[in-house]
Amino acid sequence: MNVSLLSPSIYSMPRLFELSKELHDHEILTFDIAHVTAAFNFLLAHPNSGDVLLIALENEGVNETIGFIVVCYSFSIELGGKIAVIDQIFLSQDSRRQGIGSYVIPKLEAHVLKRHCHAIILEVNIGNSGARKFYEQFDYIPRRQHCIMSKLLKP
Repeated sequence: MNVSLLSPSIYSMPRLFELSKELHDHEILTFDIAHVTAAFNFLLAHPNSGDVLLIALENEGVNETIGFIVVCYSFSIELGGKIAVIDQIFLSQDSRRQGIGSYVIPKLEAHVLKRHCHAIILEVNIGNSGARKFYEQFDYIPRRQHCIMSKLLKP
Protein backbone atom coordinates (compact mmCIF):
# COMPACT_ATOMS: atom_id res chain seq x y z
CA MET A 1 0.00 0.00 0.00
CA ASN A 2 1.49 3.34 -1.02
CA VAL A 3 0.13 6.06 1.26
CA SER A 4 1.58 9.59 1.23
CA LEU A 5 1.10 12.80 3.16
CA LEU A 6 1.05 15.72 0.72
CA SER A 7 0.76 19.47 1.02
CA PRO A 8 -2.38 20.80 -0.66
CA SER A 9 -2.16 22.71 -3.92
CA ILE A 10 -4.64 25.08 -5.50
CA TYR A 11 -5.92 22.08 -7.49
CA SER A 12 -6.53 19.88 -4.44
CA MET A 13 -8.41 22.49 -2.38
CA PRO A 14 -11.89 21.50 -3.64
CA ARG A 15 -11.27 17.91 -2.50
CA LEU A 16 -9.96 19.16 0.86
CA PHE A 17 -13.19 21.12 1.37
CA GLU A 18 -15.28 18.07 0.39
CA LEU A 19 -13.47 15.96 2.97
CA SER A 20 -13.77 18.70 5.60
CA LYS A 21 -17.53 18.83 4.96
CA GLU A 22 -17.69 15.02 5.34
CA LEU A 23 -15.85 15.28 8.68
CA HIS A 24 -18.21 18.00 9.92
CA ASP A 25 -21.25 15.96 8.85
CA HIS A 26 -19.85 12.81 10.50
CA GLU A 27 -19.18 14.66 13.77
CA ILE A 28 -22.51 16.53 13.56
CA LEU A 29 -20.75 19.90 13.46
CA THR A 30 -21.85 23.03 11.63
CA PHE A 31 -19.87 23.49 8.41
CA ASP A 32 -19.20 27.19 7.84
CA ILE A 33 -17.27 27.38 4.56
CA ALA A 34 -15.96 30.89 5.31
CA HIS A 35 -14.68 29.81 8.73
CA VAL A 36 -13.06 26.63 7.37
CA THR A 37 -11.52 28.48 4.40
CA ALA A 38 -10.02 31.13 6.68
CA ALA A 39 -8.57 28.46 8.99
CA PHE A 40 -7.03 26.43 6.16
CA ASN A 41 -5.66 29.57 4.49
CA PHE A 42 -4.07 30.73 7.75
CA LEU A 43 -2.24 27.45 8.27
CA LEU A 44 -1.13 27.28 4.64
CA ALA A 45 0.24 30.84 4.89
CA HIS A 46 1.84 30.31 8.33
CA PRO A 47 3.55 26.89 8.37
CA ASN A 48 5.16 27.60 11.75
CA SER A 49 1.64 27.46 13.22
CA GLY A 50 0.71 24.12 11.71
CA ASP A 51 0.27 21.99 8.64
CA VAL A 52 -2.59 20.82 6.49
CA LEU A 53 -1.69 17.44 5.00
CA LEU A 54 -3.62 15.44 2.45
CA ILE A 55 -3.70 11.67 2.83
CA ALA A 56 -3.16 10.24 -0.64
CA LEU A 57 -3.41 6.63 -1.75
CA GLU A 58 -1.54 5.74 -4.93
CA ASN A 59 -3.47 3.50 -7.27
CA GLU A 60 -1.87 2.61 -10.62
CA GLY A 61 0.34 5.70 -10.56
CA VAL A 62 -2.44 8.12 -9.65
CA ASN A 63 -2.77 9.69 -6.19
CA GLU A 64 -6.32 9.73 -4.84
CA THR A 65 -6.93 12.07 -1.90
CA ILE A 66 -8.79 9.98 0.67
CA GLY A 67 -8.36 12.08 3.80
CA PHE A 68 -6.56 14.89 5.54
CA ILE A 69 -4.81 15.89 8.73
CA VAL A 70 -4.63 19.27 10.41
CA VAL A 71 -1.77 19.47 12.89
CA CYS A 72 -1.05 22.63 14.90
CA TYR A 73 2.12 23.44 16.79
CA SER A 74 2.24 24.50 20.41
CA PHE A 75 4.61 24.33 23.36
CA SER A 76 4.58 22.27 26.55
CA ILE A 77 6.96 22.56 29.47
CA GLU A 78 5.70 19.19 30.75
CA LEU A 79 6.37 17.46 27.41
CA GLY A 80 9.74 19.09 26.82
CA GLY A 81 9.18 21.81 24.27
CA LYS A 82 7.46 22.13 20.92
CA ILE A 83 4.54 19.75 20.45
CA ALA A 84 2.15 18.81 17.67
CA VAL A 85 -1.58 18.85 18.33
CA ILE A 86 -3.71 16.86 15.91
CA ASP A 87 -6.70 19.13 15.41
CA GLN A 88 -8.37 17.00 12.75
CA ILE A 89 -7.61 13.66 11.18
CA PHE A 90 -10.10 12.19 8.74
CA LEU A 91 -10.36 9.34 6.26
CA SER A 92 -13.28 9.11 3.85
CA GLN A 93 -15.85 6.51 4.88
CA ASP A 94 -14.91 4.04 2.13
CA SER A 95 -11.20 4.26 3.06
CA ARG A 96 -11.63 3.18 6.67
CA ARG A 97 -10.80 -0.22 8.17
CA GLN A 98 -8.30 -1.02 5.42
CA GLY A 99 -5.10 -0.46 7.40
CA ILE A 100 -4.47 2.99 5.93
CA GLY A 101 -4.32 4.66 9.34
CA SER A 102 -1.51 2.29 10.31
CA TYR A 103 0.54 3.80 7.48
CA VAL A 104 -0.53 7.38 8.22
CA ILE A 105 0.41 7.59 11.92
CA PRO A 106 4.13 6.73 11.49
CA LYS A 107 4.35 9.12 8.52
CA LEU A 108 2.76 11.89 10.60
CA GLU A 109 5.13 11.20 13.48
CA ALA A 110 8.12 11.43 11.10
CA HIS A 111 6.73 14.69 9.70
CA VAL A 112 6.37 16.39 13.09
CA LEU A 113 9.78 15.11 14.21
CA LYS A 114 11.25 17.01 11.25
CA ARG A 115 9.42 20.07 12.63
CA HIS A 116 11.30 19.52 15.94
CA CYS A 117 8.28 18.37 17.96
CA HIS A 118 8.81 16.38 21.16
CA ALA A 119 5.31 14.93 21.44
CA ILE A 120 1.92 14.63 19.77
CA ILE A 121 -1.35 15.32 21.51
CA LEU A 122 -4.70 14.25 20.10
CA GLU A 123 -8.28 14.22 21.25
CA VAL A 124 -10.52 11.15 21.06
CA ASN A 125 -14.18 11.00 22.00
CA ILE A 126 -14.32 9.21 25.35
CA GLY A 127 -16.89 6.75 23.97
CA ASN A 128 -14.89 5.91 20.85
CA SER A 129 -13.15 2.79 22.12
CA GLY A 130 -12.13 1.76 18.60
CA ALA A 131 -10.17 4.98 18.08
CA ARG A 132 -8.61 4.71 21.53
CA LYS A 133 -7.44 1.15 20.85
CA PHE A 134 -6.10 2.22 17.46
CA TYR A 135 -3.94 5.01 18.92
CA GLU A 136 -2.87 2.90 21.90
CA GLN A 137 -1.29 0.36 19.52
CA PHE A 138 1.04 3.23 18.50
CA ASP A 139 1.88 3.90 22.18
CA TYR A 140 -0.44 6.88 22.66
CA ILE A 141 -1.65 6.90 26.24
CA PRO A 142 -4.74 8.50 27.74
CA ARG A 143 -4.16 11.27 30.23
CA ARG A 144 -6.82 10.11 32.64
CA GLN A 145 -6.77 13.13 34.89
CA HIS A 146 -7.30 15.59 32.04
CA CYS A 147 -10.42 17.09 30.53
CA ILE A 148 -10.15 19.22 27.39
CA MET A 149 -12.08 22.47 27.71
CA SER A 150 -12.61 25.23 25.17
CA LYS A 151 -14.15 28.66 24.81
CA LEU A 152 -14.75 30.60 21.61
CA LEU A 153 -13.47 34.15 21.96
CA LYS A 154 -15.24 37.09 20.38
CA PRO A 155 -13.16 40.11 19.33
